[in-house]
Amino acid sequence: MRTPLYDHNAKRKTVSVTLNADLVARSAAHGINISRVAEAALIAAFETAEKEKIREELKADAAWVAGFVAKHGYPFPESMAMFMPDEDDDAA
Repeated sequence: MRTPLYDHNAKRKTVSVTLNADLVARSAAHGINISRVAEAALIAAFETAEKEKIREELKADAAWVAGFVAKHGYPFPESMAMFMPDEDDDAA
């Protein structure tokens, strides 16, 4: 089961946000819930930032592993065969 990135049931908090007045008036006229739209935009931005953070961590981990293998060799050389194509396999 995935761990949620944030508490979906957290208490709502009133904050001060500065927005374009005309945009606010026109949105209100259309019945747009500005708080919900802002929250959805924050969720999207937060998820994007978290994904980028994870990508950077994975790159750093992959670089560490590559450095380790370059310095010390593959840690389990006997199991490497299961990842390598057969020499007589034409499709390889």
